Amino acid sequence: MNNLLIGSLMCGASCFGWMGLFYFSNHLLTCYFRAKKWNISMHHTMNMSEAIVSSIQAFVSTVCGFVVVVACRHDVMRAAHSLASGYVWIGGSYFIYDTIAMYKVHLASLAEAPKCLAGRVNSYLRRRTLLVLHHVVVVTVLMPVLIYRNGIGDFFVGCFYCVELSGPFTNMRVVLSRLGLKASRWYTVNGILMIITFALCRVAIFPYMYFAYGAQYGLDIFQVMKKIPLHCNLGSLLVLLPQIHWLRLMVLGAFKISRGATLTEADEKID
Repeated sequence: MNNLLIGSLMCGASCFGWMGLFYFSNHLLTCYFRAKKWNISMHHTMNMSEAIVSSIQAFVSTVCGFVVVVACRHDVMRAAHSLASGYVWIGGSYFIYDTIAMYKVHLASLAEAPKCLAGRVNSYLRRRTLLVLHHVVVVTVLMPVLIYRNGIGDFFVGCFYCVELSGPFTNMRVVLSRLGLKASRWYTVNGILMIITFALCRVAIFPYMYFAYGAQYGLDIFQVMKKIPLHCNLGSLLVLLPQIHWLRLMVLGAFKISRGATLTEADEKID
């Protein structure tokens, strides 16, 4: 019970911390664009602020994940590291914060927001359905699984943290797009790195975790799927499916750029 209380306090405090970073980044960008006399809308500024906070979280999560994976790779089930349990609350709070931040960015994008709260929320959910659903699943399904695991599987928790490695590249695309640099070489190079890191760390890492478990116990991947608890398989699947969808959109966007076309905001899925 004490651990749950401490974790909840960490989650609440870090959620306020993420929100503070969002407003601080937005303030700095607004002042910078005003000083440079750049005509950047409030919506785009807030969108870039959200991307900056997301990149910070992605970097911290990846570092924590790498440390845990390296420390626990010799025994994927029993080896333990304090970061595996400690960062769950901080990482989980980010998804709570980001759901709120996306809502604020969405409202800033509207020429005229609905007057009633229900209308605003409905507009937001219709536009960002998949991302909101992803965030809800992470907080309500994945986060409890990572917390209540009887002190085993820190290696796999570290792998989950490492999925954020692609975050800085997906967020850099937002910044470059909002600054009008879609046609630049930086946008192309960033797009290539984004697809590679996304494919490796958000898609390929799931079969890698099954392979690592099987390698330790002499099982093939299908035997691993039968042996581990059903909720672990379902949790992995719920997280993996939207990653495959987003990777597909990235690859389609890359093909579109290769044909000389320019991605629209709908293609980028960054609103």
